[in-house]
Amino acid sequence: MSKFLKLSRVSAEQTVSYGLVFFASLVIFFISQVIQSYLSAYNLSLMYISFTAGFILFIPLVSLVLHPLLVNRAGQRETFHIRALLANIGLICVVQFLCFLIWITDAITLYSLYVDQNSFLAKVFAIKTQARGDLTFEFYCFNFVLAWLFSLLSMIVGVLPCLIARLDNLGLVGDFVAAFSFAKSQLLLISLYALLIVSAVLLPLLYAKYLFVVVFPIVLVVIFTRLNKDYLLWSKS
Repeated sequence: MSKFLKLSRVSAEQTVSYGLVFFASLVIFFISQVIQSYLSAYNLSLMYISFTAGFILFIPLVSLVLHPLLVNRAGQRETFHIRALLANIGLICVVQFLCFLIWITDAITLYSLYVDQNSFLAKVFAIKTQARGDLTFEFYCFNFVLAWLFSLLSMIVGVLPCLIARLDNLGLVGDFVAAFSFAKSQLLLISLYALLIVSAVLLPLLYAKYLFVVVFPIVLVVIFTRLNKDYLLWSKS
């Protein structure tokens, strides 16, 4: 009976995890639509890609609701204990917030320099430069590449340390060291995961916005569970 109750509790936690990641996707989608409407009202629609790319920085926080899906070395599901992660979460929030500020500042500057030098953003920040023609395509390419880099950062600095803290609990510094070591040895795989995340965020929000609510949670769950298995295999080698 106790074993049945334990399995029921784990199953319920997994169901809640799936529900919460779907709810988080809905929140991100709602925020993106509000931002898009305001940007359109100020004739700044091209800036939308910078904001959608910035949503990638929320992935470490969203991934916290997936921790009941973790499998330990014995092949059992882990239960969620938030107190063991508070130190990691606090540091992640600070790092991600700083990265978000850098991201938006760079996006505003680049938009004002290369897309619309007559926008109110250029006037507010006193950005003046010699006319360089329409570089909208370059602006989009830059944001895609930067989104990929921030996706890498989010996984290495955000997702992996919390995942490792649940499985090995190496301490605050040890978790981050292990995360960087794992990322270094599996750089190609992590880069592929980062590209999948960028595709799941930017492409739906830009070209098929309602698809984001379905694609993003599925991709995030798959990548998170794969990271769990990849780390366990790597730590055993």
